[in-house]
Amino acid sequence: MKTAIEKYFKIKENNSSLQTEIFSGLTAFFTMVYLLFLVPNTLMGAFPEAFDETGELIGSFILHNGLMADEMLVSLTIAACIAAAIGTLITAFRAKIPFAQGPSLAVATFITYTVCGQLGYSYEEALAAVFISGIVFFIFSVLGIEHRIRKAIPHNIKYAVTAGIGLFIAFMGMQKCHMVVADSHHLVKFVEFAGFNDYNTMSTILCIAGLILIAVLHYKHIHGAILIGKIIVIIAAIPLGLFHHGEINLFKYNFGAILPTAFKMDFGGLFTHHGDYGLVSGVITTIIIIATLCVMDVFETMGTVIATDHILDHKVHHDETSDKIKKTFEADAIATVIGSTMGITTVSTYIESTAMAVEGGRTGFSGVVTSVLFILAIFIAPFASVIPSAATATTLIITGVFMMAVVKEVNFKDVEEALPAFFTMAFIPFTYSLVNGIALGLVTHTAISVFSGKWKQVRLGTYLLTALFVIQFLLI
Repeated sequence: MKTAIEKYFKIKENNSSLQTEIFSGLTAFFTMVYLLFLVPNTLMGAFPEAFDETGELIGSFILHNGLMADEMLVSLTIAACIAAAIGTLITAFRAKIPFAQGPSLAVATFITYTVCGQLGYSYEEALAAVFISGIVFFIFSVLGIEHRIRKAIPHNIKYAVTAGIGLFIAFMGMQKCHMVVADSHHLVKFVEFAGFNDYNTMSTILCIAGLILIAVLHYKHIHGAILIGKIIVIIAAIPLGLFHHGEINLFKYNFGAILPTAFKMDFGGLFTHHGDYGLVSGVITTIIIIATLCVMDVFETMGTVIATDHILDHKVHHDETSDKIKKTFEADAIATVIGSTMGITTVSTYIESTAMAVEGGRTGFSGVVTSVLFILAIFIAPFASVIPSAATATTLIITGVFMMAVVKEVNFKDVEEALPAFFTMAFIPFTYSLVNGIALGLVTHTAISVFSGKWKQVRLGTYLLTALFVIQFLLI
């Protein structure tokens, strides 16, 4: 079996080993598993009536779809795990690239607070929009649209996307371990050390200690440095009381109704008269929502592809790599369609997949390991959800550190190249949006080129992308 696996995934040809691929897959799982619980909790915000005045979920509350709030949360969690496993597995076997997929937190937030919250669509109508966006995305992938989009993004912005994502996931890690906390005057601030009995203080100290350990192990070229450091942090967190209590019991309800959210898309409600909108206005709004979902999905997945380019050395076999990336997008679309039928929102390629590459993963077998663990997460949910945030933070921060190495490729002495790159790099973490960072980078790049008389050097695709982002800013 070992020989068959190595032959199918061409592990040795990609300068990797079975052990490294397994370590890579395990690292990815421990880094991403929190999203499989965070996304469903975020989507529950689409049912604000199910929360009390303190913001606590009323588990026994009957939602408009006839389900109890607890049942809805359990169903969404199971659907998230299955959709993540399907997307990751398809990518692993077809594209053979070390990427992991799962329900997008950014899209879940957009669905919850914009589509359902501000625009008043029901969750079932939003699922119908996600389903359609998955089909549209698949058509785009088959036609190779994603390749044209990648070509339309200037190299300086691609480098900046990698660095921006590095800053972004590092910033997420700092928040998860409470190294930085909210502040009314400066938005965020460094944690105040309030003694060894304070949760935030101890979590920060443990995370920093874990990062130093990982750095030392990496310096000594020890395989699995990130995973080893993470496991030690998890073990150390137990006596310090820094783990979370499991809150999700997936076996509370009988298996006959384990996915009551399946096949609940409301296509009729999506395109008919809706709320305060007239029929024509409602259809236009729906089209804009679907287009926005496609744009978010394209650039989340593309951001991961761009961010791992320099690590996986995608420039070596350009044609083969383009085909693999195309298959990754197709897997993304297929998983989105399947996920929406189960009741979960858009599946995209997780930005945290960069941790796979940093840990040494070079083939799809890393994804196979991760996808198996995603399925197992259904059965070990109460245990998987107790993984201390300090442990997850170590992976996110150290991965962000390694990704920043690409900054040296940007010529900061040339303001024409530096300003768009800086905007891209800065606004990804500052606005918590990959799309915003790329959009601002492209808009400034195009504007500088036009007004400096270099408009002929700009690709047609770059102009089209810039126009698309300007329209999106004006309409959404």
